[in-house]
Amino acid sequence: MKWLGTLLGCLSLVTLVSVIAGPVNEKCPLSGNAVKKDATYSVGFCCGNCQSKFTKNPGASIPKVKAAPINDACPFSGDPIKATANYKGDLVGFCCNNCKGKFEKDADNLIKKVKVARKTVNDKCPLSGKAINPKKTYTVAFCCNNCAGKFKKDPAKHIAKVKSTRSEI
Repeated sequence: MKWLGTLLGCLSLVTLVSVIAGPVNEKCPLSGNAVKKDATYSVGFCCGNCQSKFTKNPGASIPKVKAAPINDACPFSGDPIKATANYKGDLVGFCCNNCKGKFEKDADNLIKKVKVARKTVNDKCPLSGKAINPKKTYTVAFCCNNCAGKFKKDPAKHIAKVKSTRSEI
């Protein structure tokens, strides 16, 4: 009988974590359509305290979010990142302007070479400046990558349109 209680407790925890990890909204803030879980904008935080402060008033803190490249190394050479380019609202890193230029000429095909290292737009907490904890995020979902890209280009302009539907926020 003890195992049944333990099992039910674990299942409750898994359900809670999946709800918390999901997007804060059910409708796209730009189109009003139902969201898709793969078209998102996620901000990472160092701790639950910073995440909670941001969640209470995202409009006040979103300008502090410093975008970081979604990759850790140049997709062509594997060398450290020294230059960046925007691709549909995401920042992609390159070792030099030559690789950046090569990418920009055929981005829709070459994006497949980019190894995504993070799911968040930032690698430092916008409130504390510390490294983020990937489990502490504020995620907004969209109906498509087109709407997600528009949001990512100017999140401060669109954040007020986000209607939170999560009860724990």
